[in-house]
Amino acid sequence: MTGVNDANDGRPSIPEETGSAAAAVSGANATDTEETLGSGSAGANDVRDEAAQVADPWTVDPWEDDDILDGYQRATVHLGPDTEGADGEAVATFVRKDPAKLGLIERLRRLRLRMLGKPLAIMYLHGWNDYFYRRHASEYWESMGVAFYAVDLRRYGRSYRPGETAGYIEDLHAYAAELNALRDQIVRDLGDDVRILGIGHSEGGLIMSLWANRERPHHVHALALNSPWLELQGNTTFRLISTPVLKGFLLAGGKTPLPLNDPGFYGRTIDKATGGEWDYPSSLAATGAQFQPRAGWMQAIFNGQAEVAAGLDIQMPVLVCTSDRSMMQGTWDEAMRSCDVVLDVTAIREAALKLGDLVSIARIRGGIHDLTMSRPEARRQYFGIVTAWGGQTAWRTFLPGPAVQAALRRL
Repeated sequence: MTGVNDANDGRPSIPEETGSAAAAVSGANATDTEETLGSGSAGANDVRDEAAQVADPWTVDPWEDDDILDGYQRATVHLGPDTEGADGEAVATFVRKDPAKLGLIERLRRLRLRMLGKPLAIMYLHGWNDYFYRRHASEYWESMGVAFYAVDLRRYGRSYRPGETAGYIEDLHAYAAELNALRDQIVRDLGDDVRILGIGHSEGGLIMSLWANRERPHHVHALALNSPWLELQGNTTFRLISTPVLKGFLLAGGKTPLPLNDPGFYGRTIDKATGGEWDYPSSLAATGAQFQPRAGWMQAIFNGQAEVAAGLDIQMPVLVCTSDRSMMQGTWDEAMRSCDVVLDVTAIREAALKLGDLVSIARIRGGIHDLTMSRPEARRQYFGIVTAWGGQTAWRTFLPGPAVQAALRRL
């Protein structure tokens, strides 16, 4: 699936589904497909009733003004004791646009969806060496009445504290605390009728896949993964060959730095100063978090990718979007501005088929590693596909065509 059609309703075309449930989707209406597609929330009421009897293992501070994105708010999440945490605890950070600063049209569209009993939301998860700053992505969804929430994981971005090891984790499943807490925050803010679409980028796509598979999160009805890091560059064989080398570094301790060289090509495709379109601050510039790949973190990635390779059973529709090609070489080429220079998109698409029974795959022509930051034509294609697919799967309602087309033009 590569483009947006010219249908009068403004809905982008939907990528073909793969897997055993695909035939059931193609001829069914939104009401009839509720059970066929699955939502990840079967038995959710029982789960919530049981969970309500146990106090959450985290606490969330009140929303306050964000000091990185003007007009946005942040809320610190206290996740409990952590020897790596600078203050003896792990913290994460939720980010949203300040509801008081939404425009009139945005508020009316949110109100309309709420009155229809269909409040919609997105929960977004960043990748490695990253944090949430993509204002243009948030405001695309907010302009159509879809509430957008993001989380900076522990030791990333706004959640990083001086003295911590930026981005370090030894088990990707530990991030379930952040994601469960964010899901619950969205439900508190928007009500029990909310339908959530999870969006994960790169490492965040891997983390969100593992979370959805193990946790079966209620209120989250579909996943849309943006260049998810489901497999190592190359293929599974390359990861297996690399494992003994990694274990050698682990003998010196999990925080042993790995000699992985970043030539900076991806940053060059993004930053306005080097020919890109964006002037968002880097994680280091915005928060002081300086990232270095380490053996324990890499082992956590390998373990997560091994779970995917063995086959997950995600009980909700999954969309995997990638660029149409990769370029990973030692010298700069201007063609890198329209391809993935970080991950092997072929390996991603092959691994994606092991996520569950209903997986859709979309190739974005000319997309870069973060498809939301691609050149205009490619990023509009990406947002258009996710919008239409999310309407069919996560939300069971299509956003108005004129509003979608207007939002796409602003990207």
